[in-house]
Amino acid sequence: MAPVPPFRTATPPTPVAGPDSPRRRPEEQRSFAQNKRDPMNSQKSWVATIGMRPNQIAVVLFCAFLNMLDGYDVLVMGFAMPYLPEGFASNAQKGYLVSAALAGMAVGAIGLARFADVYGRRKVLLIGLAVNTIGLATSALSTNFETLLLTRFVTGIAIGTISVVIIVLGQESAPANRRSIALGVVMIGYPLGTMLAGFAGAGLLTWVGGAWQGMFWIGAAFGAVSLVVTAVFLRESDEFLQRKATGEPTRHGATIAETRLLGQTLRTRTILLAGGYSMLTAAYYFVGTWTPQLIKNASGDAGSGAMAGIMIGLGAVIGGTLFGAVGLKFAGARIAAVTSLVAAVAIAVFAVTLRGPIALTMAAVLGAAVFAALTGYTATSTAVYPVLARAKGYGVMMGVGRAGAILSPIVAGYASSVLTPRSMYLAVIVPLTIAALVALVLMRVRPPSEPEPATQTSRAAVAD
Repeated sequence: MAPVPPFRTATPPTPVAGPDSPRRRPEEQRSFAQNKRDPMNSQKSWVATIGMRPNQIAVVLFCAFLNMLDGYDVLVMGFAMPYLPEGFASNAQKGYLVSAALAGMAVGAIGLARFADVYGRRKVLLIGLAVNTIGLATSALSTNFETLLLTRFVTGIAIGTISVVIIVLGQESAPANRRSIALGVVMIGYPLGTMLAGFAGAGLLTWVGGAWQGMFWIGAAFGAVSLVVTAVFLRESDEFLQRKATGEPTRHGATIAETRLLGQTLRTRTILLAGGYSMLTAAYYFVGTWTPQLIKNASGDAGSGAMAGIMIGLGAVIGGTLFGAVGLKFAGARIAAVTSLVAAVAIAVFAVTLRGPIALTMAAVLGAAVFAALTGYTATSTAVYPVLARAKGYGVMMGVGRAGAILSPIVAGYASSVLTPRSMYLAVIVPLTIAALVALVLMRVRPPSEPEPATQTSRAAVAD
C-alpha cells in the first residue's frame, strides 16, 4: 500500500488585489477598471471564440427562419394535394399547381431579386414578404383550379425574390471567415420548412378533417410574423449602405467582360452549374412534392406518404448539418459529386421497398444526400466566380435551375397515369447521375485570379 502523505495545513488564500493595489501592474489596473465599467465584458471572449457578434448571429438565424418559410411555402402544395376535393384538379393539373410556384421562383430569382442591389436588401425583402403573405392567404381562399394556379405563381415570385436576398444578406452579415458557416445555417432552414409542411399535412389536416386550406393559413401567419419582425428589427446591410454611400465599387482589375456570366471567361462554368443544379432540383422537387401522393396511390394510406415526406425533410436537415461540418475541409463540388451518387443508390432502394422501416430510412438518406449536393453546388457557385459576379452567379444558377424543378412535377403528373410509382422513382437515378458527373467536371474549374477588394463591398453590386 502506498504511504499516506503527511498532513499539511491549507495555505491561506492570497487576497485579491483591488484595482488600485500596488501589487497590480498599471495595465492590469486599467483592465480591472474597464471590466468593472463594462458589465458586458464577460461576453467578449465568447464573441471572439464564435467569431460573430450577437446581432450578426441574430440576422443569420432570422435568414434561416425565412428560408424555412420558403421551404414550407414551396412544398406545402405537395402535402395539400391528397386532400383537395374530388374533381378540383386532375393529376396533370396537380402537376401544374406544384410547378406554378417553382415557375414564379425563377421569375423572382432572375428578374426581381437584383433590385436589392438598387433599393436595398431590407426594402426588397419587405415587399417579398408582403406579397408572399397575400399569396398564401389568397391560395387558402381559392375555390377552383385556375385561381389556385394564379395565386401559387404569385407566391412563387415572392419566394424566389426572398430566397436570393436572404442568402446575400446572411453572408453579408457575417465576417468573411465565417460566411461559409453562415451559408450552411441559412440553407438548413429550407428542409426545416419542408418538415413543417409534412407535420402540418400529417397532423393538422387529419385533425380538421382534411381541410387543405389550413396549411396555407399557417404559411400566411408565419409570413405576417416575419413581415413585422423585418419591419421592426432588421437593419439594412452595412455593405450595401457602404456601397451606396461611396458609389459604384472599383473594378479591382476585373473588366466588365470578365463579370458577364455568358462571356468567354465564365460561360462554361455558368452552363455547368445551371445544368447540374437543374438535375438536382428536378430530383428533389419530384421526390419532395409527389411522394405523399405516390405513396398514397401505391398503398391507399395518405399518412404513410406524409411520413415519407417528413423523413425526406428530416434527412435534408441532416444533410445540411453534415455539409456544415465537412464543407470547410472538402470542396463543394467534391461533396456534390459523392452525395449525388449516394442519393442515386438511396432512391433505388426506396423504389424497391416503398413502405416500411427500410423505405423510411432510405427516404431520410435520400433527403440528406440530395440536399447536401444542392448545398455543395451553392458553395461552388460562390467559389468559381470572381468577386463581382458571385451574387448574380448564384441567382442565375438558382433561377435557371428551377427549370428542372418546374418540369419534374408536371412530367410526374402525366407519368403517374401510365407508370407505377416504383418506375417513376427509378427514373430519378438518371438526373442524379448526371449531377454527379457535372460536379466531377466542376472540381477542375478554378476561379479567375483577381485581387480581393480592399474594402468590403456588396457581392451583388454589378449586374448584367
